[in-house]
Amino acid sequence: MLLTLSAVLMLLAAFACLGSKLFNRYVAYYGFQSVTLSFATGVVAAHFGSGELWALAALTLALKGVAIPLATRRLLLQRLELRRDVALSTGLSTTLIIGALLTAFAFLVIQPRDLPAGAVTSSAVPLSTAMVLLGGLVMVVRRHTVAQLIGWLITENGVFLGAITLVSTFPFIVEAGVFLDLVAAVLIMVVFVSGITRRLAEATATELRELRG
Repeated sequence: MLLTLSAVLMLLAAFACLGSKLFNRYVAYYGFQSVTLSFATGVVAAHFGSGELWALAALTLALKGVAIPLATRRLLLQRLELRRDVALSTGLSTTLIIGALLTAFAFLVIQPRDLPAGAVTSSAVPLSTAMVLLGGLVMVVRRHTVAQLIGWLITENGVFLGAITLVSTFPFIVEAGVFLDLVAAVLIMVVFVSGITRRLAEATATELRELRG
């Protein structure tokens, strides 16, 4: 029950990010989603009595719930003075409708009978799948590089939620290794983007592609 509730809150945070135009809210919603993810990991750890999962929950809270949002806010939003995202390829209402359709699609495709017997709860898997799709949608409809970064992070949260839901069928070392690799990649991206000049703050992915060759 608590894991399902956490998954629902994480999905709502993804929808909130999808429907916002303010950069600081992008980061706030992602931070809330990551804190909720750490709580969900703790619920699974208590269910299995796993010390490794408790350690993973602590790492999730420290890195994804605190460190990455703070680094993004200080190195990107404040340094580049990002306020409002105007680089949208579709309207907000259209984007939210597409997001709702993707969520319905996830629930139609992922059926409880298709899940492994060791799944902690069957309802969290379609919710995590919907979150992955919403994160991908954010990357498609938002053309600013920072907004696309947040979309990628939301997608990663969805993948991680699905992994802990199916923890009994996946080796812990694989989950932890992928998680830490993704965190390292995010930190590298944050440091790289933070060194770009103020002019890049107004650049979109389309404009960046025009710089090639």
